[in-house]
Amino acid sequence: MDEKDLLDQFAEHFYQGWDVLATGGGFLVTTDWMLPTGERIEIHVRRVGDREDLFLVSDGGELINFLFSQGVDLAKDANSQRLLDGVAERHALKITEYQLVKGADELEVGPAVRAMLEAVKEASFLLWPLIRSKPEDSVH
Repeated sequence: MDEKDLLDQFAEHFYQGWDVLATGGGFLVTTDWMLPTGERIEIHVRRVGDREDLFLVSDGGELINFLFSQGVDLAKDANSQRLLDGVAERHALKITEYQLVKGADELEVGPAVRAMLEAVKEASFLLWPLIRSKPEDSVH
């Protein structure tokens, strides 16, 4: 075995267990990466308007909804918002309309999906200690 063989194995197994569903305007990528609650992370890839060569990659609001459902209200928690902003910046993402988003052309979709996936995973685990520290009867 050499370095190329090992890289080929990584490439083959990286996306095993993933599902890609074509939607009317793009794709829904369901990964085998999990949120701290065990839910699979989904990434949305949508065409921009009628363009066949431009895409918007997003988490579909999954991360912010997950945080809110676990009692983290980013509108009221400046520290959590700063942490999320830092994660988005590190992965070259934007936060808009309660979603993490990134624009991509056809050649950038794969790297954009990876950046989105890593950001959702990183932010969910980074904020998990704050979620676990909330009282059990706290809704928000």
